[in-house]
Amino acid sequence: METSNHVPLVSIAIDIPKGAVFRFENYLMAHENFMELVQHGWSIPTHQTDMAKRLTSKFKNLRRVVKAWQSHLSNLKENIRNVKLILQFLCMIEEFRDLTLMERNFKAVLEDKLLFLLRQQKIYRKQHCYIRWVKEGDVGTNFFHAHATIKHRRNLITCLEDSDGTSHTTHQSKAIILWEAYKDRLGTTEFNSMLLDLSSLLQNSEDLS
Repeated sequence: METSNHVPLVSIAIDIPKGAVFRFENYLMAHENFMELVQHGWSIPTHQTDMAKRLTSKFKNLRRVVKAWQSHLSNLKENIRNVKLILQFLCMIEEFRDLTLMERNFKAVLEDKLLFLLRQQKIYRKQHCYIRWVKEGDVGTNFFHAHATIKHRRNLITCLEDSDGTSHTTHQSKAIILWEAYKDRLGTTEFNSMLLDLSSLLQNSEDLS
């Protein structure tokens, strides 16, 4: 319509479907049902005679099963928030009265569950931080330059004082102070005598053939 005065009678919206990318999370291996799921996905028949094709089909089946199972799992962050909320509620009740035996057992189960979820979260963050560092570790981002600047400031000696108490800020004067300090610590050697007879070791040879 931008280049013509004709109005189209039919408008078609083209929406190209995109396949969901499957990314395996390492924290799933700590789940209690993970090994049974892997065994189930690996034991699905493939009906392939070639060994390489059979192996590829088994991996595809395993990926499909794990992907479907992962989509039905609840969010790790929400689980941690919900468990913390219930634990906080039980702690508030405990301030006013003693918990019953059932409530104490429930609190102990929740504490164990929270530790398990936090371990999973640690594995999840470790995996994703490593991926981000590999992807953006050498990129000239503000985060990278800030770390480099802080490290440079830590390694920079702005001022040194000599034995007289005079402050020196130039690079040459600071280098001289460090050189003299290390030389005084290490000390100097004095030449006494030569143990090797150089005149017997180094003799002129007339015949160079």
